[in-house]
Amino acid sequence: MARVAVDLIGEGLPPEDLLDELATALDLDPRLALTVVAPTASVESALVASGVLSGGRCQVVNAARGVAAGPEALSEVRARRDSGVRVAARLVRDGQADAMVSVAPLEAVLAAARFTLGLVPGATRTAAAVVLGSVSSPVVLCDAGGSVDVTADELAQFALSGTRYATACHGVVRPRVGLLSARPALQDQLRRSAGDLLSSLGLHFVGPVTADRLRTGAGVDVVVTDGFTGDVVLAALGQRAASTWVGSDPASPPAVGSELQGGMIVLGVDGTAVQVGRPCAAGPGRAGDLSAAVGAAAGAVRAGLAGSVRDAMATLVERRRELAGLSR
Repeated sequence: MARVAVDLIGEGLPPEDLLDELATALDLDPRLALTVVAPTASVESALVASGVLSGGRCQVVNAARGVAAGPEALSEVRARRDSGVRVAARLVRDGQADAMVSVAPLEAVLAAARFTLGLVPGATRTAAAVVLGSVSSPVVLCDAGGSVDVTADELAQFALSGTRYATACHGVVRPRVGLLSARPALQDQLRRSAGDLLSSLGLHFVGPVTADRLRTGAGVDVVVTDGFTGDVVLAALGQRAASTWVGSDPASPPAVGSELQGGMIVLGVDGTAVQVGRPCAAGPGRAGDLSAAVGAAAGAVRAGLAGSVRDAMATLVERRRELAGLSR
């Protein structure tokens, strides 16, 4: 049974239409259990009326408030223990849930995941990963809004965690990794340094790639960049990220595509956290986004993604030791 804590508060009270998606998520996956994080008085009666609370696969945990979007999200997450995104993260940390899904702003989900779950050993930065492209050629984009100023080492972290995501959740045996660039001939010092590091990590590094490859998936499976550039590219593409687990069979691959709704998964933390919709969206995602994000979280849990990312970071730690002359 995959246990997912679902924060419905976001920046305010949960929209009523999100409650229907909980029933959809449970119907799609009979091995899914949900903990709904929301003001109990606001949602419990509606969940009872819809039959979601029957059958023992759903419960409600109270949370009093949301977290506003913006640069103050980190301080708000730290200060507001009763915020929905913080409560959901705490359920994962304390072993009462295997993953969390939230309609809160991306910066709040990133802050709650890092502050409450912590980074995996070797990681120094989180990355927000989305899946673009088509069903036959999905592309994992890391980072899509989680960071601004990054180092070559952090881009390497994104590449390692992104390849584990592509392998664990998409079945790609040897993911091809590219660095997002304006054009191959226009390389800044950061990307040149990152390219040298990526080439030394045993990854299938294909070099610089342009934004059009994100839509087509031609010759690349994972694309890494900084969060500012990634967010701009997503807005320019004008399509929603997609990542959903199809059916109840944990061996089934996820379906992805430019028209599917889904979540943005946080990589680099010691657990599974998914934000509903895109970071540039004004509010919660369109109909279907929540149930798809819940499916993505359950799929990541069943694929052992968090543990796989933890193992990948060990590769980078060893490379750091070599560069520092500390290897035996």
